[in-house]
Amino acid sequence: MGEISRLLLRYSGVSWKDDQVPLDSTGFTRWKAEKYNLGLDLPNLPYLIDGDMKITQSVAIIRYLGRKFGLVPGDNEQDIVKCEMIEQEVTDLRAAFMDICLEVEKFKEMVPGYLENLEKKLGVLDKFVGVGPFVLGEKLTYVDFMVFEFVSQIDKLAPEQVAKATNIGRLLQHFQDLPQLREWFSSDEFKKGIPVNDFSPTFCCEHWLGLAEEFQL
Repeated sequence: MGEISRLLLRYSGVSWKDDQVPLDSTGFTRWKAEKYNLGLDLPNLPYLIDGDMKITQSVAIIRYLGRKFGLVPGDNEQDIVKCEMIEQEVTDLRAAFMDICLEVEKFKEMVPGYLENLEKKLGVLDKFVGVGPFVLGEKLTYVDFMVFEFVSQIDKLAPEQVAKATNIGRLLQHFQDLPQLREWFSSDEFKKGIPVNDFSPTFCCEHWLGLAEEFQL
C-alpha cells in the first residue's frame, strides 16, 4: 500500500526521499536493525517521517498526506461519508484480491467464484462512485488515489470485470491524465510495472495469462 503514498507525493511536487527496504535477506536484516531505532510509535512498514511527524499504518499515512496537500472532502458531511465508505470498500476489495493471490493449492478453482463475486461488488461500487470524473465529481481527493491503485491491481487479474465498471474506468483514465502525474505514468519505471504483492507465491501476470484461455476469460 506504500505506492498510494508515493503517488500522493509525486502529485504534490514536494521534494521527498523514497527509502525502500528490499524484500530480501539484506532488507530484512536492515529493517530488524532499524525498526525500533527510528522513533516510530508503532514500528512498521511503510512509514513516513515529515519533520516531527512520524507515521505508520498505510491508511493513516494516506489520510495525513491527503490533508497536507488539500486532497480531502471538505466540511460537507455527505462528501466526507462518501469518501470514507469508498475508502473502506476498495480496501476490502484489495484484501479479497490479496487473499486469492496468496492462495497456493486452490487458486485455479477459486478464480471463477472470485470473479463472479467481484463483478457484483464492482457493479455496486461503480454506481456509488457515479459519473465523476472523480469520487466527488471534479474535486480530486486522496480516495481517488486509493481507487486508482487498488483497482489497477485488480485489473491485472480481472480486466473484463473491471472494464464493465464504466464509471470507475472513467475515474482511472482521468487520474492517469492528471498533469501532475503525467511524467510518472510515462516513465520507464511505471511501464515496467509496480509489484502487486511481493510475497505472492501464486499470482503474477504471466500466471494469469496462462489461465485466461483455460477459463475463457
